[in-house]
Amino acid sequence: MASNITLFEDKFEVIQVDPDGKKFEKVSRIVCQGESYEMLLVLDVHFGLFKCKVGETINFALAGTIDLTGAKEDDTYDQRQRTTLMDGYQYVMHGRVFQIDDVKGSSDKVIYASFGGLMMSLKGSSGNFTQLEPDMRIYALAKKTDLRDMDVI
Repeated sequence: MASNITLFEDKFEVIQVDPDGKKFEKVSRIVCQGESYEMLLVLDVHFGLFKCKVGETINFALAGTIDLTGAKEDDTYDQRQRTTLMDGYQYVMHGRVFQIDDVKGSSDKVIYASFGGLMMSLKGSSGNFTQLEPDMRIYALAKKTDLRDMDVI
Protein backbone atom coordinates (compact mmCIF):
# COMPACT_ATOMS: atom_id res chain seq x y z
CA MET A 1 0.00 0.00 0.00
CA ALA A 2 2.58 2.64 0.98
CA SER A 3 6.31 3.14 0.94
CA ASN A 4 8.19 4.21 4.05
CA ILE A 5 7.46 7.85 3.13
CA THR A 6 3.89 7.68 1.86
CA LEU A 7 0.95 7.11 4.17
CA PHE A 8 -1.32 5.76 1.44
CA GLU A 9 -0.77 4.95 -2.23
CA ASP A 10 -2.88 3.37 -4.97
CA LYS A 11 -3.79 3.56 -8.63
CA PHE A 12 -7.23 5.06 -9.37
CA GLU A 13 -9.48 5.13 -12.40
CA VAL A 14 -11.36 8.40 -12.98
CA ILE A 15 -15.04 7.42 -13.12
CA GLN A 16 -16.65 10.89 -13.03
CA VAL A 17 -15.64 14.51 -13.58
CA ASP A 18 -17.81 17.25 -12.01
CA PRO A 19 -20.71 14.88 -11.17
CA ASP A 20 -22.74 17.74 -9.64
CA GLY A 21 -21.86 20.21 -12.39
CA LYS A 22 -19.05 22.73 -12.62
CA LYS A 23 -19.00 24.96 -9.51
CA PHE A 24 -15.82 26.99 -10.15
CA GLU A 25 -14.14 28.05 -13.38
CA LYS A 26 -10.73 26.47 -12.74
CA VAL A 27 -11.64 23.68 -10.32
CA SER A 28 -13.08 20.28 -11.12
CA ARG A 29 -14.11 17.49 -8.81
CA ILE A 30 -12.92 14.07 -9.91
CA VAL A 31 -14.39 10.83 -8.57
CA CYS A 32 -12.05 7.85 -8.77
CA GLN A 33 -12.21 4.14 -7.96
CA GLY A 34 -9.11 2.50 -6.49
CA GLU A 35 -7.68 -0.56 -8.18
CA SER A 36 -5.83 -2.35 -5.36
CA TYR A 37 -7.78 -1.35 -2.27
CA GLU A 38 -11.27 -0.65 -3.66
CA MET A 39 -11.17 2.88 -2.27
CA LEU A 40 -13.37 5.74 -3.45
CA LEU A 41 -11.50 9.03 -3.93
CA VAL A 42 -13.26 12.36 -4.46
CA LEU A 43 -10.74 15.11 -5.15
CA ASP A 44 -10.95 18.76 -6.18
CA VAL A 45 -8.17 19.71 -8.61
CA HIS A 46 -7.10 22.87 -10.44
CA PHE A 47 -8.23 21.77 -13.90
CA GLY A 48 -5.85 24.13 -15.66
CA LEU A 49 -2.93 22.26 -14.08
CA PHE A 50 -4.23 18.69 -13.89
CA LYS A 51 -6.89 17.86 -16.48
CA CYS A 52 -8.56 14.48 -16.10
CA LYS A 53 -11.01 12.59 -18.26
CA VAL A 54 -13.27 9.68 -17.43
CA GLY A 55 -11.40 6.43 -18.00
CA GLU A 56 -7.93 7.82 -17.29
CA THR A 57 -5.82 6.27 -14.55
CA ILE A 58 -3.86 8.22 -11.96
CA ASN A 59 -1.39 7.21 -9.28
CA PHE A 60 -2.40 8.92 -6.04
CA ALA A 61 -0.53 9.10 -2.75
CA LEU A 62 -0.81 10.79 0.63
CA ALA A 63 2.38 11.65 2.49
CA GLY A 64 3.25 13.38 5.74
CA THR A 65 6.46 14.81 4.29
CA ILE A 66 8.04 15.37 0.90
CA ASP A 67 11.55 14.82 2.28
CA LEU A 68 12.93 11.61 0.80
CA THR A 69 14.54 10.67 4.12
CA GLY A 70 11.14 10.83 5.82
CA ALA A 71 12.21 13.73 8.05
CA LYS A 72 9.38 15.91 9.31
CA GLU A 73 9.24 19.47 8.01
CA ASP A 74 8.71 22.67 9.91
CA ASP A 75 5.90 25.15 9.17
CA THR A 76 7.72 26.98 6.36
CA TYR A 77 8.43 25.92 2.79
CA ASP A 78 12.06 24.98 2.19
CA GLN A 79 13.02 26.69 -1.07
CA ARG A 80 16.39 24.98 -1.47
CA GLN A 81 16.87 23.19 -4.75
CA ARG A 82 16.66 19.58 -3.65
CA THR A 83 15.12 16.34 -4.80
CA THR A 84 11.81 15.61 -3.05
CA LEU A 85 8.88 13.24 -3.32
CA MET A 86 7.18 15.92 -5.45
CA ASP A 87 9.63 15.28 -8.29
CA GLY A 88 7.90 11.98 -9.04
CA TYR A 89 4.43 13.52 -9.43
CA GLN A 90 2.70 16.00 -11.73
CA TYR A 91 0.28 17.55 -9.23
CA VAL A 92 0.91 18.15 -5.52
CA MET A 93 -1.16 19.87 -2.82
CA HIS A 94 -0.44 20.51 0.86
CA GLY A 95 -3.26 20.50 3.38
CA ARG A 96 -4.74 19.08 6.53
CA VAL A 97 -6.94 16.16 7.55
CA PHE A 98 -9.93 17.76 9.23
CA GLN A 99 -12.22 14.81 9.89
CA ILE A 100 -12.25 11.02 10.01
CA ASP A 101 -15.64 9.31 10.07
CA ASP A 102 -16.64 5.70 10.60
CA VAL A 103 -19.06 4.31 8.03
CA LYS A 104 -22.03 2.82 9.83
CA GLY A 105 -22.46 -0.91 9.41
CA SER A 106 -18.94 -1.57 8.10
CA SER A 107 -15.26 -1.34 9.02
CA ASP A 108 -14.79 1.45 6.47
CA LYS A 109 -13.71 5.00 7.25
CA VAL A 110 -13.88 8.25 5.33
CA ILE A 111 -10.95 10.65 5.52
CA TYR A 112 -11.68 14.32 4.79
CA ALA A 113 -8.91 16.79 4.01
CA SER A 114 -8.69 20.36 2.78
CA PHE A 115 -5.93 21.70 0.57
CA GLY A 116 -6.43 25.45 0.68
CA GLY A 117 -10.14 25.01 0.01
CA LEU A 118 -9.77 22.15 -2.47
CA MET A 119 -11.41 19.19 -0.78
CA MET A 120 -10.67 15.48 -0.67
CA SER A 121 -12.57 12.52 0.68
CA LEU A 122 -11.13 9.02 0.65
CA LYS A 123 -13.39 6.13 1.64
CA GLY A 124 -12.36 2.56 2.27
CA SER A 125 -11.18 -0.05 4.74
CA SER A 126 -10.00 1.43 8.03
CA GLY A 127 -6.85 -0.72 7.80
CA ASN A 128 -5.64 1.57 5.01
CA PHE A 129 -5.78 4.64 7.27
CA THR A 130 -3.85 3.57 10.34
CA GLN A 131 -1.31 6.41 10.09
CA LEU A 132 -3.75 9.25 9.35
CA GLU A 133 -5.07 11.38 12.21
CA PRO A 134 -7.34 14.43 12.50
CA ASP A 135 -5.49 17.77 12.19
CA MET A 136 -2.53 16.04 10.53
CA ARG A 137 -0.70 17.95 7.79
CA ILE A 138 -0.46 15.93 4.59
CA TYR A 139 0.53 16.14 0.94
CA ALA A 140 -1.71 14.80 -1.82
CA LEU A 141 0.35 13.73 -4.83
CA ALA A 142 -1.01 12.64 -8.22
CA LYS A 143 0.30 11.71 -11.63
CA LYS A 144 -1.26 10.23 -14.71
CA THR A 145 -0.16 6.71 -15.50
CA ASP A 146 -0.11 7.38 -19.26
CA LEU A 147 1.97 10.48 -19.97
CA ARG A 148 0.37 10.77 -23.42
CA ASP A 149 -2.76 11.94 -21.55
CA MET A 150 -0.89 14.83 -19.92
CA ASP A 151 -1.64 18.22 -21.48
CA VAL A 152 1.36 20.48 -21.98
CA ILE A 153 0.86 23.88 -20.40
